[in-house]
Amino acid sequence: MRKIEKQMIQAIRDGRDWKSGNTEVVQIRYLNGINYANIYLHGNHIATAYPDIWDTCPHAEPKRRTFANWPTATTRSRLRALGVDASIKNGCAVLDGVAI
Repeated sequence: MRKIEKQMIQAIRDGRDWKSGNTEVVQIRYLNGINYANIYLHGNHIATAYPDIWDTCPHAEPKRRTFANWPTATTRSRLRALGVDASIKNGCAVLDGVAI
């Protein structure tokens, strides 16, 4: 895992906003008590994580459309750091073994 990805994960765990280079974590707190962390790459929303349960369930929900539109090595790397089974096969985005 890259240094920037470790910092991204730490920001999710800490429940704080963070930005470095092309990657950003934005915390959202709702009145219903659920906290979300939206993860952006080049300003595009690539995933949503849940800081309150990260330590017990270190996994994010990927934005399928974003990964399908930009199946890059950087997007894949960030998603994999977030616990998402993301890959690229023949130039197409693949999540959980299924092309999207």
